[in-house]
Amino acid sequence: SHRWRGFGWGTLVGTILAALAMVIAVPLSHAAWQDDGGTPLQWFGTLVVTGLVLLPAALVEELAFRGVPLIALSRALGRVPALLALALLFSLGHLGNPAVTRLGMANIALAGVFLGLAFFTPGGLWTSTGAHLGWNLTLAGLAAPVSGIPLPMPWLDYSPGIPLWLTGGSFGPEGGALATLCLVGGSMLAVGRGRRKERVRHE
Repeated sequence: SHRWRGFGWGTLVGTILAALAMVIAVPLSHAAWQDDGGTPLQWFGTLVVTGLVLLPAALVEELAFRGVPLIALSRALGRVPALLALALLFSLGHLGNPAVTRLGMANIALAGVFLGLAFFTPGGLWTSTGAHLGWNLTLAGLAAPVSGIPLPMPWLDYSPGIPLWLTGGSFGPEGGALATLCLVGGSMLAVGRGRRKERVRHE
């Protein structure tokens, strides 16, 4: 039950953060959605298929960059150095992505910290996988590129608006400062949830 609760919490938080990064861009940068042809039903079908593709991809990345490596490094170096080291590797793993920017790389490292903190909350790997999936699937579902990779989505088309440093431009929201703020907020939520877990353990 810890696993499912963790997965649900992670998915919900990842979804809300990604949606916020895009929605806040509407008043600030004149971001907008247009009808791209197709129907809401086609959009939903594509969303389900995209989710089935993104879930194993998220799980594999979580196993590689959180999971056993994070536990082993935390024991060797301490939790904070381990989190930062693996977040940096996670970012470098996206260096070859299309339209990548320095802010995009920094945000992916920050996402690595957020996911690492989520890993240390109840549910562990399930929680971080849920957060990873919620973030990526929401960006894709709202018709934005995911780490520079555009995923086909009928019905909706997203125009990020300007300035690009705020919205991320063609790299997607992960290349913008709005995502930075959302990921910092998500990290704080994960720290709070992790502290509650520690308190319960000591009581």
